[in-house]
Amino acid sequence: MRGDYGRRVIDDLTRSFTIDDVTLAWDRWGLGGDATPLLLCHGFSGSSHDFALHIEPLATDRDVVTVDHRGHGRSQKLASTERYSLDRLAADLIAFIDSEVGRPVDLLGHSMGGAISLRVTLDRPDLVQSLILMDTSAWSFVPPSAEIAELMAAFIEGFDPAGGLPDLSMMPNPEDPLIAAATPAEWQAMKAEMAAAFDPYAMKALGRALFEPSGSSVRHRLGEISCPVSVIVGEHDHPFVDQAPELVAELADGTLTVFAGAYHSPQLTHPAEWAAAVEAHLVRVAR
Repeated sequence: MRGDYGRRVIDDLTRSFTIDDVTLAWDRWGLGGDATPLLLCHGFSGSSHDFALHIEPLATDRDVVTVDHRGHGRSQKLASTERYSLDRLAADLIAFIDSEVGRPVDLLGHSMGGAISLRVTLDRPDLVQSLILMDTSAWSFVPPSAEIAELMAAFIEGFDPAGGLPDLSMMPNPEDPLIAAATPAEWQAMKAEMAAAFDPYAMKALGRALFEPSGSSVRHRLGEISCPVSVIVGEHDHPFVDQAPELVAELADGTLTVFAGAYHSPQLTHPAEWAAAVEAHLVRVAR
C-alpha cells in the first residue's frame, strides 16, 4: 500500500490556493463524511511529500489534507526574506483552513510545522479540534550542544540566499541511513526533488527565526490551549525529546509518546509505531 501511494503522489498536488499574492499547492484525500479532517503540516525545508507513504491508510475513514508552505515543495518561491516568517506561514494556514477546509481540523505539525500549528491553535482555536505536535518545540529549536548551536547560528547568519541552496551533503546525519532503508527509492527521488525546490530565501529567513535563542517561543501562551494535544517524538531527537515532558506538563490536556530508536522523522523510519500513535490520538479525540 505504501509503495502504491508513493507512485501516485509523484504526479502532483492537484489544487492551488492563493493568499497574499502567493500560490500554495495542496490536496485532499478521502471520501468526505462527518469525521474531522486531518491536516498534516510539514516542517522546515520539507513538503507534503514527507507524509506521502501514510496518506492512503489515514484517508480510509477521514479526509486528509496537506499543503506546501510558501517557498517549499510545489508552492510559490518568493526570492525575498521579507516575505517569510513563522507568523506569516501561520496566517497562510489559517486562511487556507477557513477557505478550503471550511471546518475545524485535527492538526499535526512536524518540526517547524509544529511551531506554525501552535500559532494557528493560539490565534484561531475555533479551527483546531485537536493537535499533534511531532518532533517540535514551543520555545527553542537550538541544539543542546553549544558548539553545534554556535556553528549553526554562524552558518545561518553568513548564508547568502542569492547564491542558491548550500550543499549539505557533507554533514553527517544518523537518520539518513534509516530513512534510506525504510522508504522506496521512488519516494527518495521525489524527496530529493522537493528538497532542491526549497527557496533559499525561505531557508535564510525561517532558519534565522527558528534557530535564534527563544526566537520562536510561544511557551508563555501554552496555558491558553484547551484542546487535546499529543506530543510525539523520536528518542534521539534533541532538543525536542528533552523538552517534551515539560511541554506536555504545561498543556491542559497533553500526552507524550517517545519512539524508541527514532530521530526527527519517525513517520519514515518507524512507520508502524508512528501510525499507531496518530491513530490512538484520533480515537482519543473522537470520543
